[in-house]
Amino acid sequence: MKDDIESIYINYGKYIFSYIYGMVQNKAEAEDILQDTFVKAIKANINEVENIKFWLVTVARNTIYDHWRREKRRRKLKLFSIQKRRDIELKVDIEREIQKLSPKLREVIVLREINQLSYEEIVGILGVEAGTVKSRLNRARKQLRESLGGEK
Repeated sequence: MKDDIESIYINYGKYIFSYIYGMVQNKAEAEDILQDTFVKAIKANINEVENIKFWLVTVARNTIYDHWRREKRRRKLKLFSIQKRRDIELKVDIEREIQKLSPKLREVIVLREINQLSYEEIVGILGVEAGTVKSRLNRARKQLRESLGGEK
């Protein structure tokens, strides 16, 4: 069996590598995929294979697609973790900037945006007019946009 795989590798290794490299256009990836292809060949019962060259190309092709699927999942996970990190950083920045607001502006922004209270509920809690709540909320949002580098 070992002799069979060695002779198959000697006869078809360069051909299969050329095919893989043509598909992935990266030497290191192509070498890894070639190795995976021949590992699969070792595990398979190649004595029953009629056309070894065709079979190896098929195994290599499937291995390439498996590789691409894994890479796609890795990229998605990496993008997700990057986005999650950015979201956390933005949240920290927003919380820091909220702390810099005057107490009256901080109070309305926390009640409205964080606690999700209605204007009527905020008016009842603060004991001020609805126009005062809306005015403070507008000023608080504007200051946050400016301090976070948004539009003015």
